[in-house]
Amino acid sequence: MNERINNLTRGLTKKQGTTRAEIEKVMSFLGVTFPEDYIEFMIESNGAEGFLQNGRYLMIDPIEHIIPGNQPYGLGSSGPGLIIFGSDGGCILYAFDIRQTPPMIVEVDATCMELGPLIQCGRNFEEFIEYINK
Repeated sequence: MNERINNLTRGLTKKQGTTRAEIEKVMSFLGVTFPEDYIEFMIESNGAEGFLQNGRYLMIDPIEHIIPGNQPYGLGSSGPGLIIFGSDGGCILYAFDIRQTPPMIVEVDATCMELGPLIQCGRNFEEFIEYINK
């Protein structure tokens, strides 16, 4: 796993890793390609949860929760172009904005899924982890 990501997420409780094949199944179903550093993180730790060094809470969903976890948000309808992969444990969701190539990681308010203002958090998983650690 990327040493910088590992360092910035050391306070999280990490789950047992998944396989590249499982991640590829989800990507194939969704018709997307996740950032390589996110894939590496999921192979090492298939989801994580806890407090970051700055006190913010972060939940990264296991890969098997990505498809069912997006269904309440109308995967491809009420949140068109967004694939949610985590949250702050409250109303803030973290998602891949797949309307862009490569996908941008964004922050969205779960109470306003009409694609209101999206906050860009990074072009890859490392930039996202750095962003939420500020």
